[in-house]
Amino acid sequence: MELRQLKYFVTVGRLGSFSLASKALFITQGTISQQIQKLEEELGVELLTRDTRHVALSDYGEQFYPCAVQVLEEARAGVERIQDVKALKVGTLSIGATYSFGPLFRRTVQDFYKQFPHIRLNLVITSKEELLEKMLDRELDLALTYRSPLGDDRIESHLLFRSRLCLVGREDELMGAGNEVSVRDLSKFPLALPSRGLQARDTLEDVLFAQDVNLDIRLEINSVRTLLDLVANTPLLTILSEESIHQVQGFDAVPIAHPDGRMDGCYHYLKGSYLKMTARKFIELLKENNSFNKTFLAGL
Repeated sequence: MELRQLKYFVTVGRLGSFSLASKALFITQGTISQQIQKLEEELGVELLTRDTRHVALSDYGEQFYPCAVQVLEEARAGVERIQDVKALKVGTLSIGATYSFGPLFRRTVQDFYKQFPHIRLNLVITSKEELLEKMLDRELDLALTYRSPLGDDRIESHLLFRSRLCLVGREDELMGAGNEVSVRDLSKFPLALPSRGLQARDTLEDVLFAQDVNLDIRLEINSVRTLLDLVANTPLLTILSEESIHQVQGFDAVPIAHPDGRMDGCYHYLKGSYLKMTARKFIELLKENNSFNKTFLAGL
């Protein structure tokens, strides 16, 4: 039994046609038919039913088809591992991040591309829930979120850095705010907030829970990048993670004094799956971009 025979069989079974399989594989119909016939002889059963117009899976073929697909998938995974060893000159990496993780995500993508320009990146920024679905569907190699793990025992989660929820604004607007701001004092500031469902906003809701505080909310938006642009050009302040403005000129951040205001950065991948070398390199760059956290971590 050869991999090419399985590939021919799966392609014919999927397309239901020798001629279409021939075009898809760039191989003559005669070669495909001959190799599948050898496979059937080895197995001692007929995998395909044939007539002058149609090709279909037999009862045996229907049972054998998913097994053949799995073997080909495992062989493909083996080839990917070999490609990874080739000095990271080939391959793809699919990474997702939540909206609030966007600023750090963009910086690391830029650094990664400079070092590994031949690696194709598939990037997704979406909600935490959709990231979980995409990981379980094997559409992502790596997912990045703030705060908690993704909440599924099929996902492996690791702490990347520790951060805090902060009052964020232009340096001149936050002048004199001190080293921390209380939850009650947040009501004194005109705010532009990330929309509900974004992780910074979810953390803020946890902080405000059971607190008799009415915030002066002037606008809400689901784009952290646009939110920062607005704050940079208005007297409005916002509430985001400390990391969101790291290496962003002209902004300052004052931590909110509350135990639920922690925003730990985490990375996640499918448990038991092969973590590509490219994904490991991406994680290394994420850690380098968060070298500022070393001082913070040392103080915990």
